[in-house]
Amino acid sequence: MYVNSTRLKELRLARQWSQEQLAALSGLNLRTIQRLESGAKISTESLRALASVLEVPAESLLVGEPTPSQAALTAMRQGVMSGLEFTGTTSRADFWWFVLGMVLLLAFAKLLGEVLGSLPLLLASLLVLLPWIAACTRRLRDAGLSPWWQLISLVPVAGLLVLLYLLAQPTKAATTVDVTPH
Repeated sequence: MYVNSTRLKELRLARQWSQEQLAALSGLNLRTIQRLESGAKISTESLRALASVLEVPAESLLVGEPTPSQAALTAMRQGVMSGLEFTGTTSRADFWWFVLGMVLLLAFAKLLGEVLGSLPLLLASLLVLLPWIAACTRRLRDAGLSPWWQLISLVPVAGLLVLLYLLAQPTKAATTVDVTPH
C-alpha cells in the first residue's frame, strides 16, 4: 500500500502541525513521517495511527489504484453513442481513442473518394463534425476548461495547435464544496 503523500501533507499543514508534532501524536517515528510524505509504502499499523490522529478514513490516505481505461473499441463506440451529448465529461484516454476512430473513418472515406469522387469524404466530414464538437466540449470540461476554447481553432494553424494542447490536459480533480450549515 502506498500513501497519498500530497494528501497526508495537506492534512498535516491544515492542522498547522510540524512533522515532529504529527509523529508524536501518532506514535510514529519522525523518519517514518518523512518517508511517508515522500510517497513511501505504509504499513497497516501506521495507516491506522495516522487516520486516527488526522480523523479521516484510512482509505482516504492511500493512493487509489489506477483504473484501466476502456478498451479502444469500447471507447470509440461510446464516443459515437454520446456523439451529440454536450453535457458531462470525457476522460483524456477515451477522447483520444474516439479521435483515432474519427481519423480512421475519415481516412477510409478519403480512400473511397479516390474511387468514387469527393462525395464520401464530404459526407464523412459532415458526419463527424457535431460529434467532434461535442467530444471536445466534454473533454475541455473534464480538463477544467471552458468549452468556449474551441473557438480558438478558427485561428489558422496556431489555433488548432493550441486547441490540441488544451485537449491533452489531464483531468482536473473535482473540488468538493462544503454545503453544511454552520
